Amino acid sequence: MLLIGISFNPVPVFSRLHFVFFLLVGYTVSGQSIQQPTPLTIRDNLMYIPVRIDGRGPYNFLLNAEVMGTARIDRRVAKDLGLKILGFQQNTSGNQVKREFLVGVNQLSTTNVSHSALQLMVGEYNAVVKPQLTDGLIGQNFFDGYLIIIDGPNHQWTVTKDTLSRRAKGVLAYSRPFAVRGTIGARVMEFNLDVSSNQAFLFPTSSLTGLRFTDTSDQPVMTIGNTSFVLQEAILQDEIVLGGLRLSNQKIYYSDKIHQISIGTAFLKDHVVRFDQRNKLIRID
Repeated sequence: MLLIGISFNPVPVFSRLHFVFFLLVGYTVSGQSIQQPTPLTIRDNLMYIPVRIDGRGPYNFLLNAEVMGTARIDRRVAKDLGLKILGFQQNTSGNQVKREFLVGVNQLSTTNVSHSALQLMVGEYNAVVKPQLTDGLIGQNFFDGYLIIIDGPNHQWTVTKDTLSRRAKGVLAYSRPFAVRGTIGARVMEFNLDVSSNQAFLFPTSSLTGLRFTDTSDQPVMTIGNTSFVLQEAILQDEIVLGGLRLSNQKIYYSDKIHQISIGTAFLKDHVVRFDQRNKLIRID
């Protein structure tokens, strides 16, 4: 793109610079200078970032788009820090309803973002042994007002006050976190970007009606909450178009137990994903 901007045609320097600037503006409109990337931990197809609690840490917090609010904290960490219990809150996970503690946190901070005077729900996030210890969950609203750039291939993430442009090619809008529209063949469909899922593409069985796909012999077992069920692997012949992405012969998994089309970290980790939570825009490269 920059080679177009510095064409050998005898165009005045000002015009050439203006054209290059226009291309960049179509990508992001800067609210401040781009910040330095921070290491991103990816384990078992899940993404973790370092977080400080009242100045202590860093702790490993899992990015979880399914969590409402700012964040949640693991029971072990809350106990080790001696956080004060402020009350209780009802929490639903799968088909289970639990009454969880609320603890007070003076400050929860990570690169360029800090929240103060919080009441965080306490949960048990390490009941099953995992490759990565989970100290807490980062929820939907932690990065409200920011642009967060998840660079999966380079295991880095950046948070800035920059914004995406609605006019730029490949930029997708969402009305609820983080559901965007794309197409499969000739059909317009909604895709949920779910960094809390370690799968790639999950489909409800009913959503595949009229689409071309071929089952494989693979039938992995998936567990949500305290419920386990079988997924069917398939190859989708119809092309998926999502912003600037065009995916052919995409491997997917489906089940009657899945209720919405979701794209998890197993796919997103191979891409650079920008979440503009101020303007509710997303771009996947």
